[in-house]
Amino acid sequence: MRTRHTARRVSVGLLIAALGLGLVEARTGAKQIGAGILSTTRDLETWSTYHDDSRMTEKGLGLILSGSGGTTKLSLSAQLEGRFPNKPPAMVRVRASADPRTNPNTLRTPALKFFVDAKEEKPWVLDLSSSMVPDDPAPGSNISDAVAQIKAADFVKLAQAKTIRANVFMVDVQFRPDQLKALQKFADTIFLKKS
Repeated sequence: MRTRHTARRVSVGLLIAALGLGLVEARTGAKQIGAGILSTTRDLETWSTYHDDSRMTEKGLGLILSGSGGTTKLSLSAQLEGRFPNKPPAMVRVRASADPRTNPNTLRTPALKFFVDAKEEKPWVLDLSSSMVPDDPAPGSNISDAVAQIKAADFVKLAQAKTIRANVFMVDVQFRPDQLKALQKFADTIFLKKS
């Protein structure tokens, strides 16, 4: 009889331990989901997802930007009301992600600046560095990605640009012509047009 109870206790204990490990793995996996999505996002990829719980539609655009300093990824997304939205968002969310192939010892600072139409009559700079929220805000930490918000009016101007250079995590990158067209098309799909 004692053997049976002991075996039950051991098997219940093993079951609880296995469930506990499963929860730990699920939590670890959840933390890595964002990095996984960013690492698999293709250049010029778009998405549109309706969320039942919030009754919001998320529309997005993924860009892989390159330059002399390396490569970085930007994902732009907007939350729009309803399943069939027809109103523009107040803000556009931009998520910057460092290329996982870059030197892991490189100290990245949360920098995100857009240099728009630098050679045109009215060049301007959109600096989101001070409003960026990095994945690890500790001083001296190695930042992998960070999030910022672009006001709708600024995004309209950005989408109409003829040229855009950017500094993302201290890496200088350039938007290609097809990426500029994709940015304009994305602005149209989220109802942000030049007035």
